[in-house]
Amino acid sequence: MSQALNRLIQLLTLEHLDDNLFRGECEDDGLPQVFGGQVVAQALSASMNVVDESRHLHSCHCYFLRAGDVHYPIIYETEILREGNSFTVVSINAKQHNEIICRVMASFQVKEKGFEYQVHSPVAERPDSLVSENALISSLAMMLPSPMKEKFQKERAFDVRLKYANNPFKGEKLPSEQLVWAKTNGLVPKDNRLQQCLLAYFTDFHCILTMLQPHERGFLQQGLKVATLDHSIWFHRDVDLSDWTRFQLDTPNASGSRGLARGQVFDLAGNLVASYQQEGLIRDQHQN
Repeated sequence: MSQALNRLIQLLTLEHLDDNLFRGECEDDGLPQVFGGQVVAQALSASMNVVDESRHLHSCHCYFLRAGDVHYPIIYETEILREGNSFTVVSINAKQHNEIICRVMASFQVKEKGFEYQVHSPVAERPDSLVSENALISSLAMMLPSPMKEKFQKERAFDVRLKYANNPFKGEKLPSEQLVWAKTNGLVPKDNRLQQCLLAYFTDFHCILTMLQPHERGFLQQGLKVATLDHSIWFHRDVDLSDWTRFQLDTPNASGSRGLARGQVFDLAGNLVASYQQEGLIRDQHQN
């Protein structure tokens, strides 16, 4: 297991403060605020600590209320809202400086047999034919001032391949879709709850980037303000991110300075393991 992956797993392992109270450290990845995927993944980790292991996470819905402070830990307050025969619903408030920065609802279900159906897995290019995002980020890091340069050049927890590579400082017009292959840089334990947290973490990476593609913008372009507003994930089947996993994204709409991205996640066998959607702020302040 790479050091970066080990650090990420440690980041998702929260400190237990009280029965329903947890604390998570923050990762400084060079951005001005806490990465939204970290907050979602840690909130899910907190919820998993208060729900019996016989129930598996099947969905979560997250609203981001404030930007997080990368230099300050996050407190996660959990509350079980309902525990029925089949489902358990948990509310999680992520707080810094005594203010809620993100509110998450997570629902768990006992394992059940029932109807089986999924969309066909679309034909797609293989990972080795696509651009290495890690190599792209390392090359772009040379253009950044320190310490941001050091953050962008550090080892990463995921090996990521992209169909469309966009310059974050000077975006080009690209199709309203993205194909991403990803796997962890090292083997992850066969722990479905940990795998779900890692998947949740990763789903925040390419949503806003895909939203910007039709508009000839890069996410670090001057005058552009971007932020995740809300994020939802549905977990359909078990996932193993130690092997190549395919993320098919598209962006069907932009209006009111907001964009929408949709994602489907397939394993190598073509099984649909998760679906997700995100609405993000994509405000070009030069247009106002």
